[in-house]
Amino acid sequence: MDTKAGFVGEMGAGGGWYCYPTRQFKTLSVQAFWTNPLKPGEASRAAILPHILRRACQKWASTVAIERELEDLYGASLRAEVGKIGDQQLLSFQFDAVHGQFLPDHPDMLELGMDLLREILYRPLIVQGSFDPTIFEQEKEMLDRQIQALINDKGQYAMHRLVANMAGDQGFGLSRLGTLEETRALDVKGLFDHFQMIRDHNPMLWFVVGDVDPDQVARVFEADPAMQVARRPLPSIPRFVSQAQGRVVVERQPIQQGKVNLGYSTEVTMRDEDYPALVMYAGILGGFPHSKLFVHVREEASLAYYAYARLDGVLGLMVIGAGIEFEDYEAAVEIIHQQVERMRQGEVTDEEMDFTLRALINDILAESDSPGQIIGRQVERVLSGGGRTGSSLIEALKAVRREDVVRVAQRVNLDTTYFLTRDAAKDPVQEGRA
Repeated sequence: MDTKAGFVGEMGAGGGWYCYPTRQFKTLSVQAFWTNPLKPGEASRAAILPHILRRACQKWASTVAIERELEDLYGASLRAEVGKIGDQQLLSFQFDAVHGQFLPDHPDMLELGMDLLREILYRPLIVQGSFDPTIFEQEKEMLDRQIQALINDKGQYAMHRLVANMAGDQGFGLSRLGTLEETRALDVKGLFDHFQMIRDHNPMLWFVVGDVDPDQVARVFEADPAMQVARRPLPSIPRFVSQAQGRVVVERQPIQQGKVNLGYSTEVTMRDEDYPALVMYAGILGGFPHSKLFVHVREEASLAYYAYARLDGVLGLMVIGAGIEFEDYEAAVEIIHQQVERMRQGEVTDEEMDFTLRALINDILAESDSPGQIIGRQVERVLSGGGRTGSSLIEALKAVRREDVVRVAQRVNLDTTYFLTRDAAKDPVQEGRA
């Protein structure tokens, strides 16, 4: 890990560019994100855009032409995806290439990559005043399949339903892909109008990772008129505030395995001083094979096929997930409650602290080996308004003491329990309060 590396750039409250100069990689990575607020009825319109833009543009009017250009750039790659942080959809475009210093004639891969991304982002292929209808219909069908696949993955589906119930009418409860109803209602002209609105008004974040001079990055972006739009103010993602403590939601489907998920408010986000202690808390509770949930729910009681706890440091919420037999719901939930309460009462061992610290450090160091993960953590940091990542977070974790973990445990409160189970005739679980 290049411990001296870190992001430099436009560190204000708006969109702009960020550069991570490091000699750790022989590649150059450039990634652009449009931020887009998640709203009911609109998520699918934005979710489909990266895939349509990736297919063709005015300069390279087909996917084959784009792939040929990438091959000419010494086998560069271009990915287009849609993600979500808090209540913001992220339309992502990532260019990766071998750094020019390792190539014949030493081409400026930053300039070449930026030129390609600008063509893809700002000059799409236009057919009769809109997107190519054939590409549109193909990507519409593909998005429909993606949403169906998430619905059929009952582990992901159950976690989405938990978060949706916790969110209420807040945007973070919406799917990054939207819904089947939204997707099937899309029309090509309305989608093109939506693209123009996003292109002309939404802030954009640009990230460059590799052996590059930040001054060169600054010159590239200063020369680009589109950056004036990119620098628009970024949205402020609010911390999650619980409004339904102890609620139990039961959903029934013809499934083979029960999914129980519990959502908690923590009152701590990654920009808060107590965040490293909360990271340790979640790791001890359910982040690793040595953690309390894995040991007590899965290994000792044999009540779960899997059991874990995860943090959302931007929103300040924690989720627990477990796959169980339907009839084991009450016993599994009781043991989960016991482990949360034991941590609140201070039952944290030195061995748990030590194992968790080492495991967290290994995870952070592993992230530093991937330009995409380095960028991902910085995106979270920018959108949350600050916080520690990388080596800074490692040093903060090393300073966490048992009493710090116990202190943040007092701030972890159950909001919603969600149980995905079989039909009522076979499993009479009731909704209500935990």
